[in-house]
Amino acid sequence: QAGAGVRAAVPWAPRDPMNGAHGAKYSKVPAEQIGKPRLRARRKSDSDSEEDDSKLTERERAKKKWVGRLNWAWKKITAAFWVGAACLMIWWTNFFRVIWESPLVNRTYFLLALACLAFNMSMIAYLALWCAWIKGIEDPWETHAPKAVPAMAIVGVTTVCLFFFAFWPVWGFLTLAIQVVFFLGFVNAGQFLPSGNLGSVLMFVIFFGAFLTSELIPHEGLAHYKPDQL
Repeated sequence: QAGAGVRAAVPWAPRDPMNGAHGAKYSKVPAEQIGKPRLRARRKSDSDSEEDDSKLTERERAKKKWVGRLNWAWKKITAAFWVGAACLMIWWTNFFRVIWESPLVNRTYFLLALACLAFNMSMIAYLALWCAWIKGIEDPWETHAPKAVPAMAIVGVTTVCLFFFAFWPVWGFLTLAIQVVFFLGFVNAGQFLPSGNLGSVLMFVIFFGAFLTSELIPHEGLAHYKPDQL
């Protein structure tokens, strides 16, 4: 009663932290409810979308459906373009043969870039395969490994710069175009892969399989070293 009198006299007086409004007490969240907020939010979003659709006319619902289909088709077309561009770039340059055989490649920058790339791929394997698949952690990466994403971003930018300096003696300014096309091609390849753990595994298969393409390309590659350059 004394506490209630103080709050009545002083509206801004702090309340008992163990009691909410009207004397309601906060209870400990059960263990089985931990990690459920995202699922509840997703279900709420789906129900809100269904309610919005119920308020639309038949013509508006048909229009919304076609807009969704066109957006899906545009994403697939864009993804196919960049994947095709990356494949053509690999064929045109015979990239993976040149970077291993050409003496024009700056080996110091190249090896440092490979070390950074190996770090990022190891982190992705740890987060996408070990944590998400094997341990069953469904939380976003920035939640259960908050320092991993900034570290990977910094190392990723460093990797791009090191590769650029490593390949500059071979391709010059074309190096930047090669990097952009390869990055967009690799990212957009996910549009054609199944979701979930199988898609993550296939992304790694595509990444490491690209290193073997030099065995399938019959020519030496664009800007490959000539005997008179030695």
